[in-house]
Amino acid sequence: MRVLQFATPLLASNMYLLAEKGRGIIIDPYGGFIPQITGECSGIDYILLTHEHYDHISGTNALRERYGCPVVCSEACGRRIRNSTHNFSRYYEAYAAIQTGQPPPAGLPPVAEYFTYADEVFSGQRTLFWQGHELVLTETPGHSPGSICILADETRLFSGDTLLPGDVTVTRFPGGSVRQYKEIALPYLKKLPGETLVYPGHYKAFPLWEHKIEMEE
Repeated sequence: MRVLQFATPLLASNMYLLAEKGRGIIIDPYGGFIPQITGECSGIDYILLTHEHYDHISGTNALRERYGCPVVCSEACGRRIRNSTHNFSRYYEAYAAIQTGQPPPAGLPPVAEYFTYADEVFSGQRTLFWQGHELVLTETPGHSPGSICILADETRLFSGDTLLPGDVTVTRFPGGSVRQYKEIALPYLKKLPGETLVYPGHYKAFPLWEHKIEMEE
């Protein structure tokens, strides 16, 4: 299985394409990468959302319409992507400024209030078997109520913003929870083998052993 990473102009958030035998899975969709997707895959079987924040879901409607594939996420994420306040699109410019200290990149159209929906939701854990691979989706709230991690073949972790290289996990945004991170997400992360390769929601992939798992106080 090939893993292709694309950084969006929206906070340099990562979209991932998992490609195998001409088929694909998209993690955290962005509509601007359709040419790259079609160059790699004849079709997309799933869109998976690691959490509900706008910079990780902005291509959901466009890519579902184009490929006719289901969108899968946690139950909490499924509720919150329907609401432009909970998914942060209503105040995206302010959110981007907080994150980067700068306004959104020049040339991007203004962000309208955005909402979407999930086709399939789960609570706790969900396993997908796809093209000979096993993907285990596990709820890891803390950064947001709808956060999940996706473990592929027990070796590659797509962590969204639950785990970023060199950074503590951010829980200060609306809906974030120190308690949930400590009680649910942190024990999950600490059980993973150190050689697990982490594909985060921002920045480049890294082996888990390189990262000291921390959180904001």
